[in-house]
Amino acid sequence: MSDPAENRGFSLEPIWYRELFEMLPDMVIMTTPSGDLLDINRLGITRLGYRGKAEILKIPVDRHYADSDDRCRLASLLKDRGTVEDFETTLVRKDGIEMNVRITARARQDSHGRILLHEKIIRTMSSRKNRQSELVVRNRALEKTVQDLQKERDHMEAQADALMRAVAGLNEAKRLVDEQNQKITAELDMAAKLQQSLLPKRYPQIDGYRFASKYLPSNRIGGDFFDIIELKNGDVGVVIADVSGHGPAAALLTTMFKMSFGLYAQESSSPSEVLARLNSEFCRLITTGEYITAFYLVLRPREKTIVYSKAGHPYPILFRKATGTHQRLDAEGFFIGMFDEAVFENMEVSLHDGDKLLLYTDGVIEARDPSGACFELNRLEHILADQNDLPCHVLVEEIYARLSRFTRRDRFEDDLCMVLVSAGP
Repeated sequence: MSDPAENRGFSLEPIWYRELFEMLPDMVIMTTPSGDLLDINRLGITRLGYRGKAEILKIPVDRHYADSDDRCRLASLLKDRGTVEDFETTLVRKDGIEMNVRITARARQDSHGRILLHEKIIRTMSSRKNRQSELVVRNRALEKTVQDLQKERDHMEAQADALMRAVAGLNEAKRLVDEQNQKITAELDMAAKLQQSLLPKRYPQIDGYRFASKYLPSNRIGGDFFDIIELKNGDVGVVIADVSGHGPAAALLTTMFKMSFGLYAQESSSPSEVLARLNSEFCRLITTGEYITAFYLVLRPREKTIVYSKAGHPYPILFRKATGTHQRLDAEGFFIGMFDEAVFENMEVSLHDGDKLLLYTDGVIEARDPSGACFELNRLEHILADQNDLPCHVLVEEIYARLSRFTRRDRFEDDLCMVLVSAGP
């Protein structure tokens, strides 16, 4: 009997993917955008209390949700965002027992951006006991810190009352506060300068290719990162990454990413191997739930091709001048720092004169206008086609100018990062 997923036009080939699918330590299901169940791994069948795949595939997906509206809400989020993290819901086993779960999901698309299916990794709350224990410890530490701060605040309020009764003391208090604010501001400015120093000051000089970039953190320091480096064999490595979260913790992870990437990129010409090594390292380093999305390509000027690999990052856009068409670059690969067993895929495309490849972080396409509408991918594609003849660095600034006009602001809610690669003289 053939696999039901294959009957619906879906296959988990190649073989290693099927083996990984069945061996994952979490429930994994595949559904159509409308909710029909395509495939489920062995652990998922067992957790839901069924005897085999044939039995569970006969059950409508909505019946597995305690609240059927949750499936619709998850599908709507996937349609808007492409990926969803930690979606909490309640599933119902065959025997009626309810399970509280968190779902990490993504919408797999074809080259035209049409959603083919939804991939969902489901974890029961109990499967995260280690993380919960860690969070309990962190929360206790935070509670103690809050108590200490409250005591300090009470102490400062008592001092303020005394100072209010003594005019001379007010001037001293103001001086101390100003001094502290200046110290904090100076430290943040220093951190911002250090982060800016991680970014490339100049680009490799390669005949027939041009590079440009734009980076704007939402605060003084951010979690986006890019680099353009010349490799030992004359090829060029281009990477863009986005650390979940903001502030000092995200900035620290970008610094660590920069150092590790520079080492691994010079040791291997395979983008998938570089991402795999980064994932292995950050799975050990990240223990608080953060993760990193990334896209890494190796430009081979002699062959006029790029080889690339993707780790859950938004699709780069390749505009073909000869045909006036767009190609969204995709490849198999999950976020860095979440699953040590994640596998990354190498893909290859050619570049021709006039072609332009835009890499960006989600802060670009998720920038919102005053009504709450997102900038979205199709606007980027339109600008690339409409302004293709602009020089590389001018085109990047034109995209930024249109973003500012769209949002009606010069600062954004999320970090913004773009890298443009142009082929041709």
